Amino acid sequence: MDLSLIIPAYNSSEFILTSINLVSDYLLNLELDYEIVLVDDGSSDNTVAVAEKSGIRNLKIIKQPKNIGKYAAIKEGVKNASGRVIIFTDADIPFDLEAINYIYKLVSKRNFHIVIGDRSIAESSYLQLPIARRLGTFIFSGLVRMLVTGGLFDTQCGLKGFRKDIAKEIFSLVRADGFSGDVELLYIALKYNLEIKRIPVRLRNAAPSSVNILKHGLSMTAKIIGLKKNWQLGYYNSDSLKKLSSQKYWE
Repeated sequence: MDLSLIIPAYNSSEFILTSINLVSDYLLNLELDYEIVLVDDGSSDNTVAVAEKSGIRNLKIIKQPKNIGKYAAIKEGVKNASGRVIIFTDADIPFDLEAINYIYKLVSKRNFHIVIGDRSIAESSYLQLPIARRLGTFIFSGLVRMLVTGGLFDTQCGLKGFRKDIAKEIFSLVRADGFSGDVELLYIALKYNLEIKRIPVRLRNAAPSSVNILKHGLSMTAKIIGLKKNWQLGYYNSDSLKKLSSQKYWE
């Protein structure tokens, strides 16, 4: 299989049918062998029922028994994905669909390990956030760059793609179940010197955000501060990633 598109969803019954129809119609035109992996994160509404009645081709639905967090859903999706390229995006499909094919080509043809959407790139087109959200994002992003990711300016963009072997291994190491998973997976990728390509994104849709700047920001910051300790304790040890990133050119 060429491509697995993972969509984590929570209480998305109002728009999930529109979303999966949208991506299905787009993928049908790419002449790829694909699957759409919808992972319901323990919704309390009828998200799953709506999706099950859609009759959409190549749709795989996974239901988490309870609400755990976005990254718990993504990890479950990756575990069950079959594509040589694995991409995940948010349930409201916020970015232009052309990015999916672009990421697929960057991974499958140019062999990048990871491709991430970056809203800070000049070519990106993104909604102007409310001032409180902008301030919170600015502070959080600065802290992440200082403590973790260096030159990666936008860790939280909900559009990322991976080579299958990279995705399977790196998501097995990610410990976070919530929003801090974005930072954790990039921290691991950077520690193993994986090849990361940043791409611009264009906003096509903006559903209300479930992120609480104060609540989630403090929780994410605490988890991020603990990443270095996790590394030192060996939680991210991976022989396959070590082998992949090895550059002992003197041997």
